[in-house]
Amino acid sequence: MNKSIYFVIALLFSAYGIHAQNYSELKKNSPKFIKYLDVSAEGGPMLGNGTDFGEQIRNSSSYFGVDARLGFRKGSESLYSKVYRFPTFGVGIYAATFHNANVGEPNAVYFFLNMPFSYPNNRAVKFSYFASYGLSYNFNPFNPADNPINVFIGSYRNVYAHLGFRAAYNISDRTAISSTFGFKHFSNGASSLPNSGINLFPVSLGLQYRLTKEHDKDFSDIEIPEHKGRTAIHFHVAPGVKEYFVGDVNHFKLGTGIHVLREFSYKYRFGLGLEHFYSGNWESRVVEPRESAFWDANSFAVFGSWEWLLTENLYAPMGVGVYLHRNDFNGEWNWFYQRVGLRYRFNNNLFAGLTIKAHKGRADFFEWTLGYSIFK
Repeated sequence: MNKSIYFVIALLFSAYGIHAQNYSELKKNSPKFIKYLDVSAEGGPMLGNGTDFGEQIRNSSSYFGVDARLGFRKGSESLYSKVYRFPTFGVGIYAATFHNANVGEPNAVYFFLNMPFSYPNNRAVKFSYFASYGLSYNFNPFNPADNPINVFIGSYRNVYAHLGFRAAYNISDRTAISSTFGFKHFSNGASSLPNSGINLFPVSLGLQYRLTKEHDKDFSDIEIPEHKGRTAIHFHVAPGVKEYFVGDVNHFKLGTGIHVLREFSYKYRFGLGLEHFYSGNWESRVVEPRESAFWDANSFAVFGSWEWLLTENLYAPMGVGVYLHRNDFNGEWNWFYQRVGLRYRFNNNLFAGLTIKAHKGRADFFEWTLGYSIFK
């Protein structure tokens, strides 16, 4: 077990003890946010990637990870608190070991959300679903000379994603035992090869402590006002980098687009868009150049969008695009592609986020997105 795991455990119990001493000093009035601190330990199987080296690493690895999270749930009845049954948002730190020097001992910092299946109540057991998204580091990446066996990850830093379901059992007014099951993924979006990614199905066991005193509240009369549909028009640019083969250098990629979506409820928008992609250094990959270099460097597509609105400003864009023109040598080897990620819209209607573009689940590149929205 590495030092980071010990640090996470020490952090949790230090905060737990300090807060317990200050229990009598908590405010009696309903606070703006209800705060939670929890820690969990997890283990589970690692998936292979169909290669001999991949199976060798999988069979010789023993995964163990620890999470510490600080969560915030609104104490007031805002619109999206009602829509999602008072969810918890927050930040977390993660440390793990595979007991395998070829993989490394990764750490991560991440944002998470936890959506309950029902409004807060007096039931002892509560169920929810969750998603975590952040940046991981401290991997031992592939190196043809020093670490040729790691055919999963080609970079020291990678995106961290964790999706799953959670159950919590209250053992006191402010303390609960929790357990999760889900899917965990590490990837660099093809910015460094190899990049089949590390995939896990971990099961966790943890302890949660509510830091904020909260008075009993009646949720039986929750009313959500009727939604009024509106149209959103998004303009975006999304630069990124890509390696086309192991040992290659990073090549510049750029996506642009305009999308028109209809907001049918507080949770969802659907629509269509036109997208353009530029691939740098295309001339080094093309075998038979066209008369016009423009078509070798650029691709175009129609994109079907779905946006999952998590709050007034935070949303998850996803969907499927169909190429009108594409180039195999620029990594566009399939006639359609997918996108998923996370974006935040500021009060001036500018938005920023990180999404991943992929072909049949195989990463094309990470899109560092900046854009502007118009609402009608």
